Amino acid sequence: MKLTKTLTILAASVVLSATPALAEKRVTISNWTSPNHATSRGHAAFIEMTEAEFPDAFNFKQFTGGALLGAKPTLSGLRDGVADVALLALTYFRSEMPYAQLVADLALLGKDHYAMLGATSEFVMLSCQPCKDEFAKNGMVALSGISTAPYVLLTTKPIVNIEDMQGVKLRTGGSVWDRWSTRLGAEPVNVPSSEMYDTMSHGVVTAAVQPVGALKGHSLIEVAKHLTTLPLGTYHSGSIFALSPKFWKSLSSEERVKFAKNIPDAVAQSAVNYETDDLNVLKEAAGLGLTIHEPSPELLQDLVDFRTADLAEIARISREERGIAEPDALIATYRALIEKWHGLVKPLHPIRDNPLPYADLLRQEIYSKMDLETYPN
Repeated sequence: MKLTKTLTILAASVVLSATPALAEKRVTISNWTSPNHATSRGHAAFIEMTEAEFPDAFNFKQFTGGALLGAKPTLSGLRDGVADVALLALTYFRSEMPYAQLVADLALLGKDHYAMLGATSEFVMLSCQPCKDEFAKNGMVALSGISTAPYVLLTTKPIVNIEDMQGVKLRTGGSVWDRWSTRLGAEPVNVPSSEMYDTMSHGVVTAAVQPVGALKGHSLIEVAKHLTTLPLGTYHSGSIFALSPKFWKSLSSEERVKFAKNIPDAVAQSAVNYETDDLNVLKEAAGLGLTIHEPSPELLQDLVDFRTADLAEIARISREERGIAEPDALIATYRALIEKWHGLVKPLHPIRDNPLPYADLLRQEIYSKMDLETYPN
């Protein structure tokens, strides 16, 4: 009996020694955009970099195209632990997240999306405690900000003049674009970006405020053959790396360091993806049947005038309708960060040729100043 028992133990030991060590943490990453989208590819780059550097630390499972969670269910999915990491757009949660709407309202200040990504990440992760409190209350931890490439008008019919906006059914990202489009006689339609193609193909939407790259990333080129180069800011109210609080709390100090290590590089790669997607579409414009229009001077000037005048309206809405006590101070802080980051990224261009210095800048200005052991407190 003793010999049999000993042989059994030895055999089990041989099997265990021959079995690769299991990953310490399973990590589910959810993205409601297509696998070819800038952020989906950013998540894939993150997985590749982290697995190469820490091969036994995490077991990643990536879902794209809304296979796990759609755009709107993502917040509750993070809160409930359905996903551990996700792309999160915060303008879908207007009543729950007033501070996120303040950030969204300042969209028209966005010109360089690399600067806006840095400024927004620093603002919500380091400079706005109410933002972090709001995230925690609603069940998410932000380990990055976001910024799309600059928005333009993608349309089914040409839009050049102010009069052309009359009656247009415009898919927007909410907030400031709603006010701008309504002012010009258009009808804002708020649907997730993942539903733009269907709504445009059925005439529910006749134009969209999106980056140029969305023509291919969301297949809009099949239904929108016109592009107007109106500088409509950037979408930057959200997070490429929004985490489930349950998942974040489950990580040890060492695991948190390993997990966060490559986020600046993945975020930088996502920003590069946005830019290169835009450039690729513009190069292929003729072959895609795309017609590019310059806005009339009147339409452009009207947008500039609106952008300036709307700052006071943003402060009023934040104070009177959203219950933010001192929005002017937060707006001033955010605008200062935007100015700072424009200065920081200017010498790095063209960032797409070498994103490493930009990733290092994110690391230096934001991630090195975070105490991962206590964050987000």
